[in-house]
Amino acid sequence: MKKIAFILHGKINGKQQLMNEVYSVFNGDYDISFFTTEHPGHAVELSEKATEQGFHYIICVGGDGSLNEVANGVMQAKNKSVGLDVKVGVLPHGTGNDFIKTVKSPQDCAGLKKLMDLNSFKEIDLGLVQFNNPQGVASSRYFINITDVGMGGVVAEKLSRFSKALGPSMTYQMAILSTLVSYRHQPIKVVADGFNFEGKVMNMIVANGKYFGSGMGVAPDAEVDDAKFSLVMVGEISLIDYIRHIGTIKKCKKIEHPQVNYKSATEITIDSLTAPQAIDMDGEFIGYSPMHLKVVPKAIKFICPL
Repeated sequence: MKKIAFILHGKINGKQQLMNEVYSVFNGDYDISFFTTEHPGHAVELSEKATEQGFHYIICVGGDGSLNEVANGVMQAKNKSVGLDVKVGVLPHGTGNDFIKTVKSPQDCAGLKKLMDLNSFKEIDLGLVQFNNPQGVASSRYFINITDVGMGGVVAEKLSRFSKALGPSMTYQMAILSTLVSYRHQPIKVVADGFNFEGKVMNMIVANGKYFGSGMGVAPDAEVDDAKFSLVMVGEISLIDYIRHIGTIKKCKKIEHPQVNYKSATEITIDSLTAPQAIDMDGEFIGYSPMHLKVVPKAIKFICPL
């Protein structure tokens, strides 16, 4: 019988009800274990340990930040040549669940089990980023969806302090608008395979998935299994520009604006020409530039429709 480790974010609502549903749907066909996070970063430890213990499936129960931690834990085990065939999935229970919009994975237990029974998965890419953590220490981390430098990092840091009472989409828009009012475009230098760039930007977005910020389709060209990043360079745009184009972004279509450019790359270095810039990774503030990013092709097996 194959073993499933469900990694539960410790602060999700209705935890017992969810666990009962999981037992009802999966029991008898799979060996089920639950692991609940107790602090930031704990899902990395739990996922690494579960992979090393021979679980066949690691299921994240949380948002994109939790999924990022699960992916990092699985990769830490795989880098030790452990759990090379483990499959990762998600039951969305977070303030932001954007990655599943790209891979179109199910949002309930029954849909997830159906895919597992069919052994339906994709080998998806990850991004590996080297950066400085908030304490200034050189660090590295994988991302599964999107990482960006500039205003996105400021927004991510602000979101960590915001109440989520208005829901993820409204909360995110409030954080963006309040940041746009005071944010000053920052000069950066970008060196990538295929192009170089130097100038002021609002945001430099490096995408594996198409969506971030609770449904904002910022990277229409992004594919999770094409072994390249989709890059979106947002230059000196105004608050009025943002409001004017928000409908286009929500439809996951490209913006036609001289200060918005779309590129692709497999490896990229981003550095600030002034003070270090804040970095957002999968919806979480992680530290500061400079940052070096490279694609890790077919890094993990992700449960989703083919």
